[in-house]
Amino acid sequence: MPKEFSVALKGALSLFIVGTHISSLCQPDEALLWLRVCNLLTPLALVFFFFLSGYGLMTQLRLRTLRTPTTSPATLWAGWLPRRLWGLLKPFLFFYVVALFFLFAGFGFDHIPQALAQLKVNFIIWKVGIPGPLFVAWYLLELMVLYVFFYFSFRYVRRWGRAVLVLVGLTLLLMLVAWQVGFGYYWLRYPLCFSVGVAYAIYERSIYKQIKTYRILCLPAVLLLIGVYIWSVLTFPNQPVVLILTSHLAYFALPVMLTALSKALGATDLFMRRAHGPVGSALMWLGGISLETYLLHMSFVSLYKSQMIYIQSPVLFLIAVYASSIFGAYLIARYLRVLVRA
Repeated sequence: MPKEFSVALKGALSLFIVGTHISSLCQPDEALLWLRVCNLLTPLALVFFFFLSGYGLMTQLRLRTLRTPTTSPATLWAGWLPRRLWGLLKPFLFFYVVALFFLFAGFGFDHIPQALAQLKVNFIIWKVGIPGPLFVAWYLLELMVLYVFFYFSFRYVRRWGRAVLVLVGLTLLLMLVAWQVGFGYYWLRYPLCFSVGVAYAIYERSIYKQIKTYRILCLPAVLLLIGVYIWSVLTFPNQPVVLILTSHLAYFALPVMLTALSKALGATDLFMRRAHGPVGSALMWLGGISLETYLLHMSFVSLYKSQMIYIQSPVLFLIAVYASSIFGAYLIARYLRVLVRA
């Protein structure tokens, strides 16, 4: 998978997540067609974000191993975990401060007691995936845990196939603990997609070869998986047990099938030939600031539906959130990158 393709993919997927959070503060009759599309595709976008995170980590490990095949594990992994965790904690802390500012601005700086009360509520309900007031921080927190699992799995298990099994086992344990203590469905729905991305990076050549050989059969299989996925999203959270199991199969299989098929059918190569055109350049630019957009947009969503600023029109609300989030993410990535990126 070319890096430019994965970056552009993240840029497109981040737009769906922003749209979903915009629609969360709109009335049902105010949901524009674009917002409905975002609601439908956001779970798949999150699946791909976890998949690409695992894929990227494993690909980097493979490249390091190929460059220095005789390096001892202790040398190869020296400082790896602290660097990776700091790479997630750093943006978390930065955008936590930013979100605090927007929280107080939304209530008005002359109504600090109300803002503090809301902050207290956000802290109380952090366990359902909203460590307030940074509404989307569950993604970073979950990735931190998965990075720790990845480190122990591949640092101390020599065979990568067995290391993937250890990673899956640890992730299942995380999901069990999250379920028992009442964490939100985000902690249960997506973490195994990280392991799928890791496994795909290891067996990418053989998977691609098989899918390319049987691509005529893979197309109806993908359509079936997409149908199951759409059915699960439309019926969530009132789903029968059978649909829950089959929908998760779709979550795990779709990123693998779509990634390999895009290459087998020439879509990836077509994008790479046009990567520096208007559309390709725009998507790669968005992908370069996708983390900042993801962590910033919810602050604007709340601000524009707050006591200080309340945008009534759904269209103006949508435009304001997208414009503010993308422009703000660009400014942060351009001028404050040292405070966000490790």
